[in-house]
Formats: sequence, structure tokens, C-alpha cells
Amino acid sequence: MDELVETDDTRTAMWLPGHALNCYVGDAQLRSWLLTPGLLTQRFRDSCGAKFRVNRLPERLVGNERWREVEMCCGSAIWVFARTRFPLPTLAAAPWLAGIGDTPLGEAVAAHGGVARTDFEYSELGPHHDVVATALRNAGLAPQSLWARRSVFQLANNDFLLQEVFLPHVGRDT
Repeated sequence: MDELVETDDTRTAMWLPGHALNCYVGDAQLRSWLLTPGLLTQRFRDSCGAKFRVNRLPERLVGNERWREVEMCCGSAIWVFARTRFPLPTLAAAPWLAGIGDTPLGEAVAAHGGVARTDFEYSELGPHHDVVATALRNAGLAPQSLWARRSVFQLANNDFLLQEVFLPHVGRDT
């Protein structure tokens, strides 16, 4: 986990456990989305119905990792930008991860089984963080700080990192 987190440009951010969010996130609706238990995809389906869609962006190699990026949308509004960072040794050990395609990560992992997950950590990241800058650019939004959460998935001795950035209109525009 440390290697995944340490190579991330968010390593200087203050990451918080979920129980601390009441002190930092004044927007109760945003806080409820950040703390969504279970599959975030299911919450999207429940909130958006037929308007829910996942827009998978082109995957790319960055150093020794393959990055998978998706936008989780309700209608035309991007509510969450997610980046999964798969180290190449993890993909070699679990090639099914490379074949997820348009399936949301949580659903693919749940269907496969045998994958553990760390608790989420949360941070308000500035627009200079790459994951936030990418989310803002894709959504056509001005530079601003956004709340994000991250978690490490563990598959045998291989880890991969999920980062989710929550855009300002999450849960509001349906």
C-alpha cells in the first residue's frame, strides 16, 4: 500500500478516516455520498435510475502502472471521477483486472471475489493535484478544491489503488 500511496501526487494531503468527516465536511449531502457504504455504483443506480452511466476513458500506462479512469454520470452531469492505478505486477498476477471493460470496478471485484479492501481515507484536494485537475478538466469546471476518497484493494500479495473525486453537483442534478 505504501508504494501505491507514496508515488501518488496526493501524498502531501491530509487524509482522514471517515469518522472525522463530520468536523470537516459541512455539506451533509456531500458527506453522505463520501461515506456511501457498499457499492457506490448501486447508490448511483438508485439515485439516477436509467440516467446512470459510466464513461470509461482510454486506459494508459504511467510508469509501472496502468491507469483506468472512469466518469460516473447521472444524465450529462459527471458526479464522480475515479482513477484506479494497477501496478503491472498486479495485472500479471490477476489478468482478469485488465478485462473489466465498462463494468464498474466495485461490481467487477464483487463478482470475482477474493479481494479485500482497506477502509477509505478522505481528503479535500486542491486543483493542483493531478486527479482533481483531470476531474475538473473533464467536467469543464473552473479550478477548485474537491473532496476525494481512496482505498487500496488487496488481492493475494498484489495491491491496487482506487481514488474517487466527488464533483460539486454529486447527488444534486438528476
